[in-house]
Amino acid sequence: MTFHDISMKMLKVNFRRYRLYFLCNVFSVALFYSFAAIFTNKDFMNVRIVDSMISGNIVAPSLFVGIFLVLFIPYSNSAFQRSRKYEYGVLMTLGMSEREVLTNMLLENCVVAGISLISGFILGTAISFAFYFIIQKFIGVSGLSWYFNVDSYKWTAFLYGITILFTLVISILGFMKRQITDLIKDKFRSEKKGKSLQGLFIVGLIFVAVSILIMILDYRQNTADMWLVSLSLMFLGLYMIITQVEWVGTFFSELFPSYLKHHILELSFARQHHKSGRRIGIVAAWLIGFSIFFMGFCLVMIPDLLHNAATYSPYDMVYSRVFGMNKVEDKQIERLLNQNGVKVKAIHQVEYLRSRAFNILPLSQVNKEFKCNYQISKGKFLTVFQNDMSDGYRYDMTSPKTISFNCGKDIMELTSAGSNIRILFNRNPTFADRTLVLNDEDYNKIASKGNEFWAGVIKLYSFNNWKESGKGIAAVQKYLLEKNHVKPMEQNYYKATSKIETYTTAKQSGEFLLFLMFFIFFLFCAAANIMIHFKIKAESEEEQRMLSGLYRIGVTEEEMQQMLWYKNIYYYIPQVIIGLFLGVFYNYTVTEIYGHGLQAALYGLIAGMILVALQFVVARIYSRREMLSFDI
Repeated sequence: MTFHDISMKMLKVNFRRYRLYFLCNVFSVALFYSFAAIFTNKDFMNVRIVDSMISGNIVAPSLFVGIFLVLFIPYSNSAFQRSRKYEYGVLMTLGMSEREVLTNMLLENCVVAGISLISGFILGTAISFAFYFIIQKFIGVSGLSWYFNVDSYKWTAFLYGITILFTLVISILGFMKRQITDLIKDKFRSEKKGKSLQGLFIVGLIFVAVSILIMILDYRQNTADMWLVSLSLMFLGLYMIITQVEWVGTFFSELFPSYLKHHILELSFARQHHKSGRRIGIVAAWLIGFSIFFMGFCLVMIPDLLHNAATYSPYDMVYSRVFGMNKVEDKQIERLLNQNGVKVKAIHQVEYLRSRAFNILPLSQVNKEFKCNYQISKGKFLTVFQNDMSDGYRYDMTSPKTISFNCGKDIMELTSAGSNIRILFNRNPTFADRTLVLNDEDYNKIASKGNEFWAGVIKLYSFNNWKESGKGIAAVQKYLLEKNHVKPMEQNYYKATSKIETYTTAKQSGEFLLFLMFFIFFLFCAAANIMIHFKIKAESEEEQRMLSGLYRIGVTEEEMQQMLWYKNIYYYIPQVIIGLFLGVFYNYTVTEIYGHGLQAALYGLIAGMILVALQFVVARIYSRREMLSFDI
C-alpha cells in the first residue's frame, strides 16, 4: 500500500468532515455564476431593452457576492486543511516526504476545486433559470431571455481560479513552516490564554463613538466623503471590543458573583475557544449588519422610486416635434388613444429651440402653459433646473453667467437672471440636459436668425386615468415609428415618454431590487452561520474528549447539554446583536438624507429582531444535535 493509498483511505473515512468544504465551494460558485449570468447578459445590460434603472441594480449585489466568494472559500479551506494537516503529520512520521505531501495536497485540492467548479456551474445554471423566470414572470421584464452565455462561465471560472490559487499558495507556505510535531499537535492544541485588556476595550468604545458622531454630523451634511473614515473607525472599534469582550464577562462575573458561582462550568466551557473565534465574530457581525442594512434601505427606497417616477412626470405623455420627426396631427394621436380606452383630458404645447446643450423656451408660453410667474427682462436668461432636490441625488446646480448666441452677422450675449428649481415637463431623449427661459423678443430673434438650433414643439398630454394608459401609449409609439420611417432602435430617440412607462419601470426596478436584497440577506446570514458551524466542527473532537472526561467524574447529560447551549449562545448571538446595531445605525444615518432615517431604522430593527429570535432557535436545535453526535 502506497502513501497515496493511505491518504485516500483517510480521506474516505473522514469524508463527512470534508464534505462541508466541497459544498461551500459549490455554493459559492453557484451563487456568483447566477449573478454573472445576468450582468454578462447583453440584452439585460442593453438600455434599449432593459432600462438602466433596473439593470443597474445588479452591480452592487454582484460585487458583494464576488467579495463573499473571495473571502469565504479561503476560510472554508483553512478549516478543511486543519484536519488534513494532522493526517499528513501522521504520514510524515511513517516516512512520507514533504514533497509527496505537497504533491498530494495540490492534487487533492485541484480535484476538489475542479469538481466543485463543474458542480457549481450545474447548480448555478439552474439558479439562473429561476432568476430569469422571476425577472420575466413576476417582475415583468419581458424583453429578457436566458441563453448560453460563455462570458458568465469565464468570469466565474476566472474569479474562482484566482481565489483557489491564492488559497493554495497561502496553505502551502503555512504547511512548509510547520514541523511534523506541530502538524500532529495542531489538531489538539489548546488556545493560548491571554489577559483581556480593559484599556483596549475602552479605546474600541471611543472609536465606535467617534464613528457614530462622524456619520451623524458629516454624512448628513454631505460635506465630504467621511463615511469611509467612519466605517474604518467602526470596524477597528468593534474589532477591539470583540477581541477584549472576555473582559466584559469578567466584569459581570464580579458584578454578579452568585450567577458565576452557579454557572461556572458552563461559562468556562464557553470561553475555551474565545481567542480563535474573534475573526469569525467580527466577520459574521459585519455580514449580518450589511444584510440588515440592505433590507431596511431597500424597503424605504422602493416607495421613493415610485414617488420620483411620478414627480418627474407631471404630464401623462410627452413627445416633441423636432429634427423633422414626429410630424403627426393631434387629432390622430387622440383618436388612437381613445380607441385604446384612454380619454385625453387636455393637450398643451410649447415651442422651443434645441441646441447641443440647452432647451430654450419663450417666457410667455412658459408662464401660460406651466403656470409660472417668471419675470425676465430683455438681454437676460433664466436657468431652470428640472430636478427634485429631495430625491437624494447630487446635482450640478451651476448656472452659466453669460451665454452667446450666433444670430447671423450678430452675436447676441445674454447675462444670467438667476436660476429656479422646477420640473416643467417630463424627461425625453430629444431634450437637452439644461433648460433656459428667455424673454420673448430675444427668443424670436434667435429663432429667426440663429443657425445653431433646431426649432421644435413640445407636446404635453394629460389623461383622465394614466394608470390605464399602457395600451394607448403602445399604439402611439407604433404610430410614431411608422410616420418617422426610421429603424426601431433609432426611434428610441424620438419616442414619446409617459408617466405609466416611467412608473412601471420604477416599479420593476423596485421589485428586482427587493428580490436581490432578500437574496443577499439570506446569503449573508447563511454565510455567517456556516462560518460559525465550521468553527464548532473544528473543535468537536476536543469538546468530545472534554465532555467524556466530565461524564466520567459525574457530570450528567443534562448538564452537558446546558454547557453546549451556553457555548453556542456565545458563538451565535453576540454577532447578531452587533450586526443588529450596525444595520440599524447605518439604516438611520444613510437614509436620513432622504428623510427616511427613522423608518429605515425601524425596518432594520424589525428584521434584526426576527433574526435574533431565529438565531436563538437555531442555537437551541444545533446544541441538541451536537449532543446527539457525541458518542458519550
